[in-house]
Amino acid sequence: MDDLRLLKEIKRYKNGIFEMLTDVVIREISFTIYINGQRLTAMACLPENLTALALGFLLSEGLVLHMKEIISSTFSQEDYSINFELQIPSARLSNFFQTGEKTSGCGSSLTSALTGSREAFPPFKIDLDSVLQLMQQFQHNSVLFQQTGGVHSAGLVHNEEIVFFADDIGRHNAVDKVAGMALQKEKNLNEHYLLCSGRISSEIVKKCVRLGIPLIVSQSAATSEAIHLGWKYKVYIIGFTRGKRFNIYTGFEEEIFSLT
Repeated sequence: MDDLRLLKEIKRYKNGIFEMLTDVVIREISFTIYINGQRLTAMACLPENLTALALGFLLSEGLVLHMKEIISSTFSQEDYSINFELQIPSARLSNFFQTGEKTSGCGSSLTSALTGSREAFPPFKIDLDSVLQLMQQFQHNSVLFQQTGGVHSAGLVHNEEIVFFADDIGRHNAVDKVAGMALQKEKNLNEHYLLCSGRISSEIVKKCVRLGIPLIVSQSAATSEAIHLGWKYKVYIIGFTRGKRFNIYTGFEEEIFSLT
């Protein structure tokens, strides 16, 4: 059908009747990231915004600390792979493999460990009504989800506007994509907050800690470890953002909301 959607024959049961029909399904590929010619990881993903995905992955997992460490990149459409020439300490890559944990995302790639803690939540202000309105807009942004029901979405908000948006079959990948998009534009992620469609897990919080994103807002729940890390590393976490309500899991003693 196209690069993102395929037509598949299925058998549907509805109201006591079976019928054969053609349905639109999301396309899934395996995408491989290489560092200095050596295979780093492969991930199951949607074949869209792949360079942004890889870039966001490198920075959100702490393999690259700033863009100056990336010398060049070469993308191959033929086998869906990308190779980054990096100037990073070898110990950093070794630490990733030695301390990394399997994620709960598509492809089960590694996520690296965090160390230390933070002393205080950042001085971040958002408009309460804007959060609710932007989540409603966010939920309607994905044409792919409306057509297939097969993707997660992520967005970055700046000045009460969704400035970056991406879909993927994995919620981790969607987050990496919008982070990569912002970093390609040399944006300061400390001034943005994250919208996401899936649950807020510890891996999502870790990514935001490394990227410097101060706030995560989801339409779904947060896990216990995500909440623990949110308090430890001072990341605001808001979940179950639906209609005119939400739950604040961390930083609720801070006054981050303004009222219109």
